[in-house]
Amino acid sequence: MAGHALSLIPVIALLAVAGGSVAEAGCNDLPQENVDWRSCNLSGIDFPEAVLAGGNLRGAALSNANLRNADFSRIDGYRVRFVESDLTGATFDGAKLTGARFDRADLSGASMRHVDVRDTKFLFADLTGVDFTGAVLRDVDFTGATLSGATWTDGAKVCAEESRGICR
Repeated sequence: MAGHALSLIPVIALLAVAGGSVAEAGCNDLPQENVDWRSCNLSGIDFPEAVLAGGNLRGAALSNANLRNADFSRIDGYRVRFVESDLTGATFDGAKLTGARFDRADLSGASMRHVDVRDTKFLFADLTGVDFTGAVLRDVDFTGATLSGATWTDGAKVCAEESRGICR
């Protein structure tokens, strides 16, 4: 029995750092490919360079988090929230993001190649240099977002330096 209690120590420590508890967070998996963090509240986590490729993040709250250079390739991000998170250099290639929120998030230098983004908000987000090549963007709100140097969906157009809210 003692061996089982000891195996939970890293998870409990992880959640304590994230400002949560085992009961409150509802998930205890460490960052890994194909992770199932569906409906988990992991706001405030510090997981730079985490590999979450192929994961289920449906309804997850990852706001105010440090996820610099994290790999979110091919995630199911239905209604995921990254509000005010640091996603600098993150990879979202092939992800499905419907109803997601990226308000005031920093996605500068991120890769969003071939993402399917629908009914999603990037309000006042920093999207400087983001690569949207091959992306499907439907009902996306870029109000106040910085799009300077972003590569647009056709892969040819690069948004002008003064682009804010719309790629010019």
